[in-house]
Amino acid sequence: MFALSWGDTPLDRMADAYIRLDLAAQDRLAGAVENLNTRLRSDPLDVGESRTGGYRLTFLPGLQVLFRVDLTTRTVEVIDAGPSGR
Repeated sequence: MFALSWGDTPLDRMADAYIRLDLAAQDRLAGAVENLNTRLRSDPLDVGESRTGGYRLTFLPGLQVLFRVDLTTRTVEVIDAGPSGR
């Protein structure tokens, strides 16, 4: 199990993207974020695409999320989140 944290900036950016969506899309995004949080806590290296320096990038409906995995401390930190065209 990994400890997961979201910084204030990615939370604010996710909220900005969320409020721009219609209600059905908000429900889909909320479910996708809940699922993402579960996956990041259990097996973060199986989520998204790898980037240099332990960073990974994943895409949810209308949102991209950049996070860093530290295997030594078994932590995952969400660094950035924002609107995505995917």
